[in-house]
This record gives sequence, C-alpha cells and structure tokens, in this order.
Amino acid sequence: MFTVKTKKYRLPFSRGILARSLTRAGVEIAEAYHIAEEIRDMLEKKKTEEINSEQLMEIIYQFLNDKGYKKEAKNYLVWRKFRELGKPIIVLIGGGTGTGKSTIAFDLGYRLGIRSIIGTDTVREVMRKMISKELLPTLHASSFKAYSRVEPPSPYINRTIYAFETQVKYVSVGAEAVISRAEQEGINLVIDGIHLVPGYIDTEKENSKIFHFILYLKNKEEYINRFYARSYGTSRKAELYVKEFKRILEIQDFIVNKAKEHGVPLIENNSLDDSLDFIMDSMTKELAKEV
Repeated sequence: MFTVKTKKYRLPFSRGILARSLTRAGVEIAEAYHIAEEIRDMLEKKKTEEINSEQLMEIIYQFLNDKGYKKEAKNYLVWRKFRELGKPIIVLIGGGTGTGKSTIAFDLGYRLGIRSIIGTDTVREVMRKMISKELLPTLHASSFKAYSRVEPPSPYINRTIYAFETQVKYVSVGAEAVISRAEQEGINLVIDGIHLVPGYIDTEKENSKIFHFILYLKNKEEYINRFYARSYGTSRKAELYVKEFKRILEIQDFIVNKAKEHGVPLIENNSLDDSLDFIMDSMTKELAKEV
C-alpha cells in the first residue's frame, strides 16, 4: 500500500476516501469504487510507494476524462480545489412537514461524506429542556399545532403562521449556534428541519460556505400518501398529520414564499434521486465560482 503526501501530512491511500470524492463529483457509487480500485491497482503496478496529492489529483482527473467522465472530471477538480480553501461546508435542508427533509439530508450526507447531520427538532428539544413552557409556549408544541399555545396580537393575523413564525425565531437561535460551532471546529454539517426558513438564518458567512434548499410537494394526494408511508414502523400517526393538513399546507406556502423572496432554490421533491442530483449540481456550480 502506498501513501499520499500533502503539504501537512502523509496518509495511506484509501479506496473509500477516493470513491467518496468521486461520488461528490457525480460518479455513481458502484462505479466510483470500481474506478478507485483501478487507480489503486495502476499505481501499485508502477510500484508507487509515495505520491504527492497534486500528482494524484492530476492522475484521477486524466483517468476520468479518458473514461468519458468529462463533466465529473471537472467537478472533481472543483471539489478538490474548494477543499484546499479550508472552509467547512454547511447545507441547510428546509421545507414543510413530510416533504422528505430527513431522507434527503441523510442521503446527501452520505454522498458528501458528511457524518454530522442534525435536525432542528433536536435543537428545539434541547431548548425545551432549558426553557419552560410558561416562558416560551410555542416552543413546546409541534410546528403545525403551535397555534394552540398563543394568541396573535390581531384577529386579522393568521394564527397558524403567527405561531409558527414565533417558533422559528426561537429555534433559529439554536440553529445559528450549531452553525457557529461547526465553523469554529471546521466541521462539514448538514442541518434539516422545518425551522430553516429563508430570512431567519444568516447564510453569508466568511468562515464557511452555506447552502440552503427548500423542499415542497405540490400534489396534495401525494403529500398525504407520504404521511402514511413514513408512519409505517414508527410512532408517528398519519391521521394526526392528515387532520392538520390544512395548517401544514399553510406553513408550506409560507416557507415557499420566503424562499422566493430570498432567492433560495426550491425543489419539488417528487424523486429522491432527482432532488439529490439538483442539490449536488447546484453546489458544484456555486463552488466553481469560488475556485
């Protein structure tokens, strides 16, 4: 086994690490491992004992081009060059209840090799333990039932949205703290949750690169089917969500309008693969501008 030398350290060549880099560039997972094996075997046949990371990058780039992966080769360079900047990547996946945020976050984390994935419901749960129900009542209810804990200052204000927006303001403070911690430690991070509403979290950071995406579902029948599908094998009762479906839609519309207002990409999440491909392509294009 040969080693890879960088400016700061030496590491044994890892087929898994290379394969993960290739999946970030858009190569299918199975093919990425196959290519990583081919490159490893090629270098071992040359009796390579140590190789500079820049040389290895050029070899991989040329190998991908020769295999016909021209777009992926370019993407590979983009991700490698951005990595050299030393900035952590933070991805925010927002959207209404049941739109597939957690599933997208998990699969995206796998593709990007990001192990730190946290939901805003976890942030809210921590805040609940610290702040009493009497002090912040909306914090102690689900997003679409928070309306039962508070009265808007005017009868002309939508009660559902007023309560949800109040909850978002509180949870955003916790989410900002998580982001700040990731920046300090240089950790890549994926956060998902309904509370990631555009305009409530600062995404313009000097010490990290933050991406924000909003998922939504347009087809109401498909939306309701999602509640029954995700309730299987869990304690989530689909009937609870169906009963509150009107309020869930109101909140989704509010989030979508905020995304349009702040220029945050909207993704109609009908297909997991299509949504992930859109996110990966959008991130790569944005990173290309920086490197």
